Amino acid sequence: MDAAGEMSGKSRALKARIRRLPPWAIALASCASLAIALAAANLVYAAQSGARFILEGAPGELLYVAAFSGFADEWDLYEGRQSATIIDEQLELRVSAAQTAAWSSARHRFRDFDLRVSLSAGEGPIDNAMGVVFHARALDDDACDLPAVILCGLEEWMPLAGAALRQIIAPAEAASHYAFLISSDGYYSLRRTAAGSTEILSAWIPSAHINQGLGAVNVVRVRASAGAYRFYVNGAPTPLCIANAEEAASTFVGGECVDGEMRAVYQGEPGASGKLGLIAQSTATGGPGVVVRFDNLLVFSPARGATEEVNL
Repeated sequence: MDAAGEMSGKSRALKARIRRLPPWAIALASCASLAIALAAANLVYAAQSGARFILEGAPGELLYVAAFSGFADEWDLYEGRQSATIIDEQLELRVSAAQTAAWSSARHRFRDFDLRVSLSAGEGPIDNAMGVVFHARALDDDACDLPAVILCGLEEWMPLAGAALRQIIAPAEAASHYAFLISSDGYYSLRRTAAGSTEILSAWIPSAHINQGLGAVNVVRVRASAGAYRFYVNGAPTPLCIANAEEAASTFVGGECVDGEMRAVYQGEPGASGKLGLIAQSTATGGPGVVVRFDNLLVFSPARGATEEVNL
């Protein structure tokens, strides 16, 4: 038998063996091939999808700067009774209604980060609230909330197919955000909002490290690493009053955390990501008229170690 005949015989034998494979083996091989193809396509699509890009870097690397002297289109700006505007190269949030918040978020998304920003209340009551919003997700967010980025691309190209897909695969996260707040009368607090409901994770706690009064400048720092959050004001750590039970409210009275414990770290969900923002809020006891300005926002990739400083 010549070489061509030998090869033809081997090919027929291989086809015969393939035909003899059980149906489940053929189906499994087909599924594996499809999964590999989808994974490769997802990686390519994710690399090219700038709208869904999460800013990350080496430990201590500077990821983002906002001095509010340019790139105003990167922030949510609006007018009205509650407004977010850029004035004198600072972001100004104005709250003209009682028990209301105004906030502005940047377009970028972060997972692990080390943020610090300067803030100062210039008008209104000192019984106010101002600070940082982080890991914010909205129902109309431009981020992909399906298990694979390429599925979000399919939703963009074929809305009806995307709607059907969402009936089968529920998004991993709904609209939510965290907020770390301080007040001009010297208190700080941590809360989380999800599905329209706000949970006070740590009640208002007084701190001697907060510079009090209108016009006083404070530097707030929030550090997130693998779902663990740490908070600082003017370089000093701010321990949190975390309730013992998940359903219970945080209560801090007479210098003590009631039915809870003081913790240096709040443990959230590892791998969470979302936008960063700045917030000003009027309180029930303080009233409206809150005006807060923010400046020199820096976002680093967390350095190694819980309290290690990073440098420009």
